[in-house]
Amino acid sequence: MPDVLRELARLGHAARVGTLLARGVSRAGLRTGLAAGLVERPRHGWVVSPLADRDQLRAIAAGGRIGCVSALRRFGVWSGVDDVLHLQVHRTASRVHPSARSPGAENIGVWHPSVPSSRSRTRTVRLASDAAPRVHWAVERAPSAALDWIVSPESALACALRCLDAEHGSAAIDSALHEGVLTRRQVDEIVASLPDRTTALVDEFTDRPESGVESLFVRRIANAGFRVEPQVDLAGFGRYDGVINGSVLFEVDGRGFHSGAGEFFADRDRTLVGLAFGVPVIRPSARHVVDEWPLTLAAVTRTVADAEIVRRHRGLPPITG
Repeated sequence: MPDVLRELARLGHAARVGTLLARGVSRAGLRTGLAAGLVERPRHGWVVSPLADRDQLRAIAAGGRIGCVSALRRFGVWSGVDDVLHLQVHRTASRVHPSARSPGAENIGVWHPSVPSSRSRTRTVRLASDAAPRVHWAVERAPSAALDWIVSPESALACALRCLDAEHGSAAIDSALHEGVLTRRQVDEIVASLPDRTTALVDEFTDRPESGVESLFVRRIANAGFRVEPQVDLAGFGRYDGVINGSVLFEVDGRGFHSGAGEFFADRDRTLVGLAFGVPVIRPSARHVVDEWPLTLAAVTRTVADAEIVRRHRGLPPITG
C-alpha cells in the first residue's frame, strides 16, 4: 500500500483525495495520516503535506489551480516580473472564491515534481504577493499533464502569452524550450492557436538564448540597432552568450541562475579568455537588464563603439559563431 506522504511528494505535496485513492492510498491510511498530523485537510476533498506552500493553499481555497505565469515559475520557466498569484479555473466552474484566505504556511515554494532535483536544489520558487489573485477562466489544454493544484505547461504558456508583453512572452518561450518543459512543436501549436499578434513572439532568436534575462538582453540590443549573434564559441576556448556587432562578447550574469561555484568561476574564465584575445566582454546582471536598461544600453553602445575602432585599426575580422 503506497504511503500517503510519499504519494503527496510525487504529486507536489497537494492532491485531491480521489487522486490519492486512485494511486493506491487507502482511506484508512488517509485517516491515520490525518489523525497523526502527518497530513492536513485544507478543504473538503483535499489533502496536503506539511511542505505545501501558501500559494498552493490559496489556490485550493479559491477552487482553482495555479496557472499562467505563476505556473510557469513552478516549471523553472521565465515568468516575467509579475508577483500576483494567477489562478486558472475551468470555464464551467460554478463556485470560485478568489479572495479566500488560506492558512499562513511559511514554507518555501514547491517546484513542480517534473523539475529535476539538480535544478530545484539551486533555485527557489518566487511566491506571489498578498494581492488578490488574478483568475483566468479556461479549459485545460493537456489534462494528462496537469496536477490537481497546477495546470499543464501547455496551459500555463498559452495563458502567459496573453498576459505578458511581447518581450517577456518571447523570453518565456525561449525559457520553456531551453528547460525542456515544452518541445518546439508544442510551442508552435500553442502560438498557432492564439491571436495573430502572438506569432511575432517567435522570431530569428527563438530557442537560442538560454535564460529569460538573456532573451530580454538579446532582443533589446537587436531592437536598438545592433547586430546580435547569440551563443558563440571563441576559437574553441569557451562558449559565450553571444557577440554584438562582431566585436564585443556578452555574458548575461544572473547570479540567481548559477548552479554553484564551479559555474561562477567558469564564467570568469570566459571573461579572461575573451580579454586574452583582445575582445571586450560585457557582463550585465539580471538587475541591470530588467531594472537599469538605459545604463546597460549606454555601456553597450560605448563598449561596442570603442571595440570597433580597435578592430578596424588592427584589421581584424568580425567575431562569428
